[in-house]
Amino acid sequence: MSIRTKLILFILTLLTAISAVTAFLFQHNEWSSISANSQRKNLQILLSMSEVCKEMYRTPDKSSAYKYFKEFLKAPEIIKVSCSGPDGRVFMEDRYYSPYPPPFRYYFKNFSPPNTGTWETCSDNGVEILKASFRARGRTGEITARVDFSTQLIYQEMDSSLRQSSASFFIILSIAFAIGCAGTLIITRVIAGPIQTIEEAARIIGSGQLDHRVPIASKDELGGLAAEFNKMADKLKEYDEMKRDFVSSITHDLRSPVTGIELCSDIILKLAEKRDSARIPEQVFSINEHSQRLKRFIDSMLEVSRIESGKLTLDLKPMNLENLVDRAVRAFRTYAAQKGLKLEFIVAGEIPDVRGDQDRLYQVLANVIGNAVKFTDSGSVSVFIETLPGWQKVRVCDTGAPIPAHELTNIFSKFYRISSGRREYPSARQGTGLGLFIAKYLIELHGGRIEAESGAGGNTFSIFLPS
Repeated sequence: MSIRTKLILFILTLLTAISAVTAFLFQHNEWSSISANSQRKNLQILLSMSEVCKEMYRTPDKSSAYKYFKEFLKAPEIIKVSCSGPDGRVFMEDRYYSPYPPPFRYYFKNFSPPNTGTWETCSDNGVEILKASFRARGRTGEITARVDFSTQLIYQEMDSSLRQSSASFFIILSIAFAIGCAGTLIITRVIAGPIQTIEEAARIIGSGQLDHRVPIASKDELGGLAAEFNKMADKLKEYDEMKRDFVSSITHDLRSPVTGIELCSDIILKLAEKRDSARIPEQVFSINEHSQRLKRFIDSMLEVSRIESGKLTLDLKPMNLENLVDRAVRAFRTYAAQKGLKLEFIVAGEIPDVRGDQDRLYQVLANVIGNAVKFTDSGSVSVFIETLPGWQKVRVCDTGAPIPAHELTNIFSKFYRISSGRREYPSARQGTGLGLFIAKYLIELHGGRIEAESGAGGNTFSIFLPS
């Protein structure tokens, strides 16, 4: 089931539930209102009848009051009216009709009688009658007015009023429900349409067409989702290009030392046949160099595997960072001298001990300093160490070719190599693109951070470790 269908069903179910609850509340409130109106009407009739009874008791020959009541206050549901004097004698009585059993039962039968007067319900030959009486104090005594109502007609009138008001209400409710259904279709189309477009784009990109993009039709959240999807697709294409370049380069990196080992082995065999042992150590040394190169590559791959599986742990101990940096600098002095570079180490003040994994931090420092020496053709590489509030900072500055701004955002990514193929960075072909990725992870595992900056005078890598 598509998300649009689910959304339509959900909204329609919600609209139906709201309509049902609204209809129920309307019926309940409307019936309560109609019942209250009927109460007031019947009470008014009873009180008016009491006034008529007092007038007729004072002036028996004057019947204008009763005529007025009969003409203007007469209601169809009145069965009989009567008046009694203080002695209980009925001095006026009038019956309008005899009630008959109702042809059907009414479901809304919760009529509450008024609090004024006495209201009693009784049955007369299977017919329910509401008997109301009210005692009014007159000049000569207490006069009792009685009115008998037909509950059948009361309920009929109330039911008729409810049906009339309900008809209008349900017409309005039906129109609102129809508008809600139309709105549901529009809303689901507006919401689900872009999602379906993104789903289709994901399927196309998943099939290998990495150039496909989602059109951005709005600036709302769905437009933002489409924009982020396109960014993800751009990144995916970039990673795919990186992967192809990495596979191509790794194939070369693997083939080169293996071929070197193979050639050296062949030369050793030929020298052994000629019994020329003088050149054999030289070939053994070359084999060792090629083997070390393979070992570094394999170690980097294993390191990445441990990082991605979360199995890489640190052995934290108190250590002196100055001594560790000095050791890393000394390891590259010979290499720097061979390239004619000045490699210096500058310490700014006293450097206190920190807690860290000495082997892992040396791995990071060797990678950053080694890269600085490798990518600098002339000039110098300077390594600074200083103490900042809450941090110890190691800064590696070189005078090599500046790293372009778009490269700075990617150099810590896995398998990324700085402009491999460009003549400014010929040494990039010799790397795996994993060193800075591993270095960043190890520094962050220590609770620190590593940053890169580039300018016209060269590049600067800064390592921050919590002190």
